[in-house]
Amino acid sequence: MNKTKLVAKLMSFSKLSELIDRVSVSLTKLDLENPWQEARLLVGGGLGLTPNQTLQNQKREITAEESTRISRLIKRRVQREPMAHIFGVREFWSLEFEVGPECLIPRPDSECLVEAALEFLPTDESRVDVLDLGTGSGCLLLSTLNERVNATGIGLDISYEAAALARRNAYRFNLHDRSHFVVGNWGAAVKQSFDLIYCNPPYIRTCDIAGLMPEVSVYEPHLALDGGDDGLSRYREIGPELTRLLAPNGKVCVEVGLGQSGPVKRLFGQCGLNLWAERRDLGGIPRCLVFAFRNAMRNGSKKRLGKVVSSG
Repeated sequence: MNKTKLVAKLMSFSKLSELIDRVSVSLTKLDLENPWQEARLLVGGGLGLTPNQTLQNQKREITAEESTRISRLIKRRVQREPMAHIFGVREFWSLEFEVGPECLIPRPDSECLVEAALEFLPTDESRVDVLDLGTGSGCLLLSTLNERVNATGIGLDISYEAAALARRNAYRFNLHDRSHFVVGNWGAAVKQSFDLIYCNPPYIRTCDIAGLMPEVSVYEPHLALDGGDDGLSRYREIGPELTRLLAPNGKVCVEVGLGQSGPVKRLFGQCGLNLWAERRDLGGIPRCLVFAFRNAMRNGSKKRLGKVVSSG
């Protein structure tokens, strides 16, 4: 449907509730998981209303100017642009992060990395140094700093645009005085050691990217998706760097894709890192692997983190 026809159709509905229903019908054709919810967010967002305000103002009259503004948002969604890009924000760990085409949109499944890290990070006044490799929006690093007031951190990304966006998020949450963002290839630009290292590398096989839903394959940066022929290329690059960057008693929290848990354990094991714990995501898939140096494993017990499967 072209923009003129879309505007004309929207203008034929004068009440907010009618407009949401109509938009929902249009979005249903896209095979979305929850078209009515998306319609409510798009219509409400076009009117400058919060979700609660949208629900409370179902009989609100819609002007022609508002219909035109809403139609622009609907057109973007019909073209499969992600909702997070349309509104420019995505919630992660109860914080609203600025997002855009510069980086991956934060996923709820990645929150299990933060959950795992907070299980072993000290809660007292001990200083904690955190490194986030491939920081993207900065969601892992900044969520952790927000929870641990004595933690400081560095976020590193090969993309200048991603690092700049992460820095804006640091200011957004008033965490800029405890965080720095660096442009570089994995840990090459960093010399110190860290108590906690996050890493959520690209792990989609190159041949699989085109088959992902358009919201990902078209709108998210392939640089942050492409894990090489087998999806494991970036883990091979990262493993040797971790042994240089990790403090003697530090931990590495790394995200993996479906079926990659075993291969990544073997790859990191070859670098002198042993599995300390494993955490599953909301779908029950092993998503976060926690590694430590072998000596640290011998000097301390293996820990079970909530629904974590400890190493054997």
